[in-house]
Amino acid sequence: MGKMKQKLVTSRQVFTSSKIEARVSDNNRNARMKIFTPETTGGRPATCSDAEWEARCELAAIYNGLVKYRLTDQTNQWHAVRVPGEDALLTHHYGWMHEEVTASNLIKVGFDRVNHNPENGAPNPSATEIGKLFFEAEPDMNCIMHIHTKAIMGVSAQAGGVGPYSQAYLMIGGGDVLGYTDYEFECTDDFLTGLLNAGRGKKAVVEAWHGAFVFGATAGEAFFRSFYLDQACAVQLEVQKAAACPGVEIRTIPEHEQKRHLADMSTSDWYGYEGELEWLAIRRRLNVEAPHYLT
Repeated sequence: MGKMKQKLVTSRQVFTSSKIEARVSDNNRNARMKIFTPETTGGRPATCSDAEWEARCELAAIYNGLVKYRLTDQTNQWHAVRVPGEDALLTHHYGWMHEEVTASNLIKVGFDRVNHNPENGAPNPSATEIGKLFFEAEPDMNCIMHIHTKAIMGVSAQAGGVGPYSQAYLMIGGGDVLGYTDYEFECTDDFLTGLLNAGRGKKAVVEAWHGAFVFGATAGEAFFRSFYLDQACAVQLEVQKAAACPGVEIRTIPEHEQKRHLADMSTSDWYGYEGELEWLAIRRRLNVEAPHYLT
C-alpha cells in the first residue's frame, strides 16, 4: 500500500507544471500533496470583512451548485471571485471535490500571488494566474468559472464552435459573446496573452479540446451562462446525432431570427438574462440541501 501511494504521488508530480509553479508563491508540491479536509480547515478568517464573507458564500454556492446539476469533473475545474475592494481573489484548495468547498475554507490569493490562507491549502495555479489576468484587465468582471463538462468538451473539438441549435444558444447571448482559443497545459505568457485577447468583450471563451472560461459581473451571471453553455453544447451534440438519421432535416436558428430574439431578450422588462432570478433560487435550494456551504 505504501509503494502504491508513493507511485501515485510521483505520477502526479510528473504532471506538475514547473513554469506555473515558479510563478505562484506558497504553491509547491508539498503543499498540494498535504491532506486538507473540511475538518482540518475552515472557520471565518479573523481579518475577513463582511464584503469578503459574502463573496466567499457566493463562490461556495457556485461549487456546490454545480454538484446539484452534475456539472463537475472530479477534483478538477476551478472557479474564482474577486475580493471586493482588494487586489485579491478567492478560489478553492486544489484537490477537493466541489461539495467539500465551504465559505470559510476558500483561499484568498493576492494579485501578488501571496496565499493569505495557507492553513486552507494551496490553490490551482491556473486559477491564480488566469484569475489575476482577467480581474486586473477587466474591472467589471467579478467572477470566472472554468468548466469542462462532456458536452462543452465535445463541441470544443468542432471547428465550427457552438452553433445556433436551441434557445440555450440565445440564453448565453448568441455567438457574438463567445471567444475561442486553443488548449495549452501550461500558463505560458503566450497562452495568457492569447486567452486575454480571446476574452475581451466576451462572456465566455471556449478552449479547444478542453472546456471553457465563463465570465460574469456577478457569481449568478457566470453560473447562468455556464449552465446554458453546457446545455447549448449538449443540444448541439444531440442534434448532430439526429442529423445522421435518414430523413431528418436539421434547422438552425436563422441569423435574422437570432438578432430579433436577442433584441427582444435584451429589452425585456420582466425577465433578466443575467441569472439573477435563477441564482436566488439556487441559493435557496442550497440553503436547504447543502447548508454546509455557508459555514
